[in-house]
Amino acid sequence: MPGSQTARPDPEGHTDPVIFVRDTLSEKPYHKQTDILSAVARSRRVSVVGCHGSGKDWAAARAVLWWLHSRSPAKAIVTGPTTRQVDDILWREIRTAHANAAHRLRGRVFRTSRYEIDDQTFAIGFSTSSPYNLQGFHSPNLMVVVTEAHAVPGTDIDALRRLNPALTLMTGNPLVSAGPFYDSHHSKRDMYDTVRIGAGDTPNLVADRLAVPGMVAPDHVTDRKADWGRNDPMYVGGVLGRFPDNLDDAVVRLRDATGAAERSLQPAGDVVVACDVSRFGQAKTVVVRRQGPVARIVWRVRGRDTMSTAEFLESYCNRHGVDTLVVDDSGVGGGVVDRLRQLRLPHTRLVPFVGGKKARNPDRFANLITEAWFAMKSRYEEGTLDTDDDPALIAQVSTRRCHHPRGGAIALESKDGKRESPDEADALAMTFAVSSGGFKIW
Repeated sequence: MPGSQTARPDPEGHTDPVIFVRDTLSEKPYHKQTDILSAVARSRRVSVVGCHGSGKDWAAARAVLWWLHSRSPAKAIVTGPTTRQVDDILWREIRTAHANAAHRLRGRVFRTSRYEIDDQTFAIGFSTSSPYNLQGFHSPNLMVVVTEAHAVPGTDIDALRRLNPALTLMTGNPLVSAGPFYDSHHSKRDMYDTVRIGAGDTPNLVADRLAVPGMVAPDHVTDRKADWGRNDPMYVGGVLGRFPDNLDDAVVRLRDATGAAERSLQPAGDVVVACDVSRFGQAKTVVVRRQGPVARIVWRVRGRDTMSTAEFLESYCNRHGVDTLVVDDSGVGGGVVDRLRQLRLPHTRLVPFVGGKKARNPDRFANLITEAWFAMKSRYEEGTLDTDDDPALIAQVSTRRCHHPRGGAIALESKDGKRESPDEADALAMTFAVSSGGFKIW
């Protein structure tokens, strides 16, 4: 009972927020809330996408309390698109957790959205629609929480980033196809620790009864399915917690990319290795091996010269019985191809690949790389591909778009202007580009 609490020192140095919530606050997070709290402890950037009523704000509020009671000095900024979302939902959770903690916590929760332990350790909440000056919120231990992040303008999130927070936690719904929140689960997925929550993950759906009032319930799901239909974007996003496919024109859907990373298949048939070549700078040289449905990244480096790349490929092919080696022959990759020709690989067929060349089916595809990507796309969609659970690969394949000009051939969007080159994805696509006498390897 709150009235029987006894004061004790804050759990300074408490590195585990899950234990803090269970022992100090005496609350029981369900497994997805535990995932959020664990991610907050290990990562600088965390992004949570989920259905409505999945307890995202519950976990975010407890993460704020843990942050302020596990280090000093420390500050937390809590923001969202509306005052209601910040004050009436997330801040109410902070007040409730503080008031009902099993062990009395230092500090005072004000009626306005502020919780203060001392003048250097506090949390403050405000909406992004209010004219609030962000200057002055610097701290070596600054946490930024953005609730309903899908509805927060990118300019506001950029302003928060300029504060150089030690931890950023974004929570939101999958009902957008652009912006920083969307990017955190797609093109910048490798920069975030991500958590996804569907209605089926929540306690009431697991128990098939109203076990936790206020969270999504079985009746809600049944009603929304009847109202919207299971393929409607609102149902896919608001209930399943997934970004709807028809909000995005990516070649490979995110759910197919993550499905391949979770799948376990058996290798079969010829061994095909492909190398997307780089030399110096930020781009990577990536080597992918595929044997039937199973594909793995076997080499990924920056700053290697073409001779080093050729030496690695020769050694790998000879040691691992590679049947076909596909090497990017455009730009610096030409030097690798020339050296491999000199080496005369005894048991491996060398295939130079120039993605900009004419496709085998030019009426449908603008060039070879587009044709290779769509061969890869079909394996993703069929569920006959098993890949690494690699954030960069998943991000690249699920964000590369294509153009469908009226009456013209399909073309991949240009890589120009992208933050990073899709090296892992291009290398995987190249394994689908060739075979003896024609097109497909398997």
